[in-house]
Amino acid sequence: MNNISVSRAALDGWRSTLRETGYEPDRIGAMHAIASPGADTSSQMPLSDFVAFSENLVRETRDVAIPWLVGQRYDIGSLGQVGQVILSSSSVGSALRRFVGFFDLLQDCSDIGLECDERHATLSYRILDPEIWPRHHDAMFSFGILGQILHAGSPQFWDHVEFSFEAAQNDIAGPIDRVVNAPCTFEAESNSIRFPVRFLDCSLTPAFATGSVTELNRSLAVKQRSTPLAERLAKVVFRDLDRLTIDQERVAREVGMSGRTMRRKLASEGRSFQQVLDECRMRQAVFEFRSKPHLSIAQIALRLGYSEHSTFTRAFHRWSGTSPQSYRDQLTLKTN
Repeated sequence: MNNISVSRAALDGWRSTLRETGYEPDRIGAMHAIASPGADTSSQMPLSDFVAFSENLVRETRDVAIPWLVGQRYDIGSLGQVGQVILSSSSVGSALRRFVGFFDLLQDCSDIGLECDERHATLSYRILDPEIWPRHHDAMFSFGILGQILHAGSPQFWDHVEFSFEAAQNDIAGPIDRVVNAPCTFEAESNSIRFPVRFLDCSLTPAFATGSVTELNRSLAVKQRSTPLAERLAKVVFRDLDRLTIDQERVAREVGMSGRTMRRKLASEGRSFQQVLDECRMRQAVFEFRSKPHLSIAQIALRLGYSEHSTFTRAFHRWSGTSPQSYRDQLTLKTN
């Protein structure tokens, strides 16, 4: 997946939050590695650079609270039209659904969702690009913004919230439960916030909107049409690999076309669905080696949709020239 980017507006507020919490931004190396954000929120930067920035900043300061605080104090209006339609919402549910619905205009290759049952609502977020790891603190920044919206609707919200993180607890440099002031679990399939569904109905005071939902929907459609089909399919595959059986007819429907049309358009790009699936599986396998060292090769094979350990081993050898275990051992040596 090429040119995975995020709005440069994501850099807003970090320097001022550092100063407010007692740090001198010019003495922090991570701040020198990024350019200052401009006023044009359509400007993009590589998502990998932003994630590395947030990781390095926390590593340097040893302060896990900073990304959360930046999100809590973030000026949502700096997100351009997306920010304006969020701020014009009259309820927490409307604001969150707009944030989720238009997130693709702010950040590529990410899975963000809002799911509800009779009692609870769950906001989930994770980057899908398996080559971006570690990626712990960008989630804290995003959750800070979401928490800001929830707080605006109900001060009582925090008595009922629970957090989950895809990272292991010892990979997060500090007591994150004290930072968010809520129970936390780790090594989850996705980063998430869970809270009573009734809070979605809490009222907000809407701001005057200069953004248009219709225009944003049009922008989403334009972005989708301009993205190569193989990349759109890869996003669905990465999202579902460890959750659902990858059926090409279902995946085709996800991107708004029939299986026949999907295969024809892929052929025009010089690809096949099986090639897309195989590439996603191999790249995800490397991610699993890095992020889940406790899983066996057989367990990873099952998570990737292989019914037989041996089938995965042969496929991985064709792709990498070595066995999964040898590849994992080499990764471990590089890490150590």
